[in-house]
Amino acid sequence: TTLLYTIKFEDVMESQGTALPQITALCELIWGPACSATQEIGHIFEQWSQGFVFSDDCSCALVQDQGGPCSVIVPAQAYIVKYLLFDSETDLDNVSEENRISALNHALLSILLNIGSDTIYVSALTQSVDTASSVEFHGQVTVHTYSRDDIPQHIHDLTETWRSKFGVLSFLYSAVLTRGLSNVTSDLGVMGDSSLIDNTFGHGNQSLLNLMLTGVATPNVFDFTRDVDGMDLVGVQKQNDIGFLTLLEALRYCTVGDFLKCPKFPIWVVGSESHLSLIFSSDMSLCSNESSPFNAARAAFDTFDHEGNGFIPVSELPKLLEMLEMVSEEEYVEFMKERLDPESTGIILFPTFIDEFLPGALDAHESGSGHKQFTLYHYNGLKQSNCDRKVALRPGSAVIYVEYNQAMEARTAPTPLLRVLRSKWPTIEVDWQLTPSIS
Repeated sequence: TTLLYTIKFEDVMESQGTALPQITALCELIWGPACSATQEIGHIFEQWSQGFVFSDDCSCALVQDQGGPCSVIVPAQAYIVKYLLFDSETDLDNVSEENRISALNHALLSILLNIGSDTIYVSALTQSVDTASSVEFHGQVTVHTYSRDDIPQHIHDLTETWRSKFGVLSFLYSAVLTRGLSNVTSDLGVMGDSSLIDNTFGHGNQSLLNLMLTGVATPNVFDFTRDVDGMDLVGVQKQNDIGFLTLLEALRYCTVGDFLKCPKFPIWVVGSESHLSLIFSSDMSLCSNESSPFNAARAAFDTFDHEGNGFIPVSELPKLLEMLEMVSEEEYVEFMKERLDPESTGIILFPTFIDEFLPGALDAHESGSGHKQFTLYHYNGLKQSNCDRKVALRPGSAVIYVEYNQAMEARTAPTPLLRVLRSKWPTIEVDWQLTPSIS
């Protein structure tokens, strides 16, 4: 490891030929254009001033002290669950101190490696402190650099520092520096927020969550890149380990693409209007068909169906075929246009498209093979959001029905969490031991 520099208030410094960012630019990108390292940030900084600390009531659940840092803590919790359930096959009811520290090490390492390419930047304080203003904090920030090959050997010691006061902030700064200030600014784009944290309420925005989950700070949740009024809006480019579902989709403000809705592991961050929580299952069959040709075709089609109407303009067919790596020569495309739009309406319907290229796939996708039962867990890191004020992993008995059942709907009022779940599984029902909150 190399001590790269102590961040100063002036001048871009050079080390090993790499231009390093000014602390003011870093503060503005994270906290907002009006924020500076030499001025107090205030109560929002205090909301984020905590370490990665486990609950007294559940050995593998992280505690969030105040509203705000869920956009860092919940992704860390997601990777902790991934490590325990699928990498080390640990019983969640029997997690030892060694197990949970190892899980936290792997979780934070996974996030940084997912963000970084060859070099990982790690932020820490020159000395451990229990209290500090934002000005005092920024006056003590140091940055070290590690190669991808070297950082696994040091992650345990780094995690120990991130477990202490200001650890979440130090890790956030590490993630942003590893991605690079210019890259994060580019990721945000012209349509994104000007900073990663809301400077009124202290919430991390979608760009910050996406940085933690996908390694790129895009503000969008759709798949691939979309051309909207001549602007390229960058979405999520590949299937992710951890997924994302949001109440905003249930409220029809957005549509989450398949790369986040259908992750490699059955773990999803859940978004409400102002908070993040987590759902997960140990049942890998929930992901068994997520990377199927049908889902790939659906994701590509949705890239050109900007309004979610179930059809695309005929003119987009060449790009769609090219994205799916199908034949896209002009003569073949013209033939398929006539075949998919025989009445020259100017549009191609999704069922028509999928029946042509994947015959029978739509019926198989909609019919399924029967009711599916599994255990679903929910996590909310805020004590005040748990009815017994205990941060724990809450189990529920879930059933995905083959057909929508009116009696089922009459029996269970759709809570906010259930509305979120139905954005992925329209016929799901969950019987929780204690009703969870996503706020």
